[in-house]
Amino acid sequence: MTEHLTQWSFFISSIILLPILTVSTIRKTKARLQNRIGPRWFQPLFDLCRLLRKDETISNTMSGVFRLSTVACLAIMILIAWLTPWLAYKPWSPNADLFLILYLIGLARLLTLLGALDAGSAFGAFGASREATLSLLVEPAALLGFAALGVISGSSDLRVIFSLSNNALETNPIVWILVGSAILLASLVELSRMPVDDPTTHLELTMVHEAMILEASGRNLALIEFTHSLHMSILFGLSAECYLRAIPSFWSASTEIHMLASVFGILLLAMLVGTFESIAVKLQWRKVPEFIAYSMTMSLLAAFIASAGGILK
Repeated sequence: MTEHLTQWSFFISSIILLPILTVSTIRKTKARLQNRIGPRWFQPLFDLCRLLRKDETISNTMSGVFRLSTVACLAIMILIAWLTPWLAYKPWSPNADLFLILYLIGLARLLTLLGALDAGSAFGAFGASREATLSLLVEPAALLGFAALGVISGSSDLRVIFSLSNNALETNPIVWILVGSAILLASLVELSRMPVDDPTTHLELTMVHEAMILEASGRNLALIEFTHSLHMSILFGLSAECYLRAIPSFWSASTEIHMLASVFGILLLAMLVGTFESIAVKLQWRKVPEFIAYSMTMSLLAAFIASAGGILK
């Protein structure tokens, strides 16, 4: 009982702190590469507390959809965090069918689009249009990658796929690496990071995610920022878990090693993303599908290996 309570406490703490540390790691990495000290490690948490104390500025053209979409997206993201095995020490949860998870992510995206359109601004409209276009292009890559793992494990339940007792996937490191890389590239598109979009600039004509939340302020903006950070941690966590399962010794490691490796894997990917954003340039909009094609190619390779019965191991 005590062990179960400790596991739940650690998991709830991870939902609160890991998004903060993930954002801080990206900012710190980019600052160090630019010969700057950068913000404090818990500066995103201080920013959220500051926004929670501020009043909101609401346009007269807005309806209740704007606020409802923010709260609903946060609730959906917490549900996804509970269902998906983005951490090796995640407590028990019901079946996490990969199609259900993708539909929940799609529902959260739909609510975000409705919230952006509810503001009635031109920037929110074209930001929502670009977000819908990117999601249409990147969803097949993520679905095909998870499906490749599902074919080998014989189940579409992510709990079964990522289970450390699943011997069918223990001897397929190439598939894990390909799927992990596909999810990582897809997450850059899903989160509107470089080279798809530059989250550090505020040029309205090129923004995607930032353009949709220009009308948000105060507590509403704080919830949006935390939801986005949690979404980032979940996607990085899924990619990190794939990479970790490509290491043979990880399958037989202790629970403490699994816990440390999960946290370290997310922060390491955040560091790599920060490094990549420091040396990469933003692609032109018409070249973004070419970048998404890399993710799709890795998923196709993983699917080919899975359908071939794991010939390449």
